[in-house]
Amino acid sequence: MNEAQQLQKIEPEAEVELSLEQRIMRGLDAQDVPYGEQAISKLVEYLHLLQEWNKTHNLTAVDDIEEMLSVHVFDSTSIKPYIKGPDLLDVGSGAGLPGMIWAILSPALQVTSVESRNKKAQFQMYAANKLKLKNFTVENIRIEDYQPKDKFAMVVARAFADIETFVQGSRQAIAPNGRWLAMKGAIPHDELKILKKLNLKYDTFALKVPELDADRNLIVIQAGK
Repeated sequence: MNEAQQLQKIEPEAEVELSLEQRIMRGLDAQDVPYGEQAISKLVEYLHLLQEWNKTHNLTAVDDIEEMLSVHVFDSTSIKPYIKGPDLLDVGSGAGLPGMIWAILSPALQVTSVESRNKKAQFQMYAANKLKLKNFTVENIRIEDYQPKDKFAMVVARAFADIETFVQGSRQAIAPNGRWLAMKGAIPHDELKILKKLNLKYDTFALKVPELDADRNLIVIQAGK
């Protein structure tokens, strides 16, 4: 064996750099989130739209598209085991997170986003139109003023407010026996005290987010009858 062959034998294999599409598929596979080819294309387009708008509209503190994938997309999809029901209301979703991500991945899921800040609501409307999301609706209104005709089985908030504000502000929008999904960092024990006072049952679940080393938890709150 010559020197070149020896070096080739002992040199570790270089890690292959994955494309954005490949990283998305790898992350979704790790979370057991089903997807199709069209969904992957739309997620890529969403990330590029978010990055472009963010340059002038300051929609998120994260401006790197690689970081957006883990911090925003994979964080949104981490609640997959708890997405059950025909519809989802996303409260204060900012750039459409997690609601728009789930509208992309689940065409049968009817998603409504309530966002009071005009520039963020405008981005969602633009992105939904570009991505041809027929199952995604944006309401540019405060959640307290939102009076839907049909109540929602699931109401989610990712970066909205404390749990009391979230629950009390959206009570009029949740269906009997519906569930609030409050996405949090560390478990907010002080915030959970109010749920006991309101006689609301809840469970906490640790979330696993690919490519993100952060404490993420979900509080699932039962609305009752």
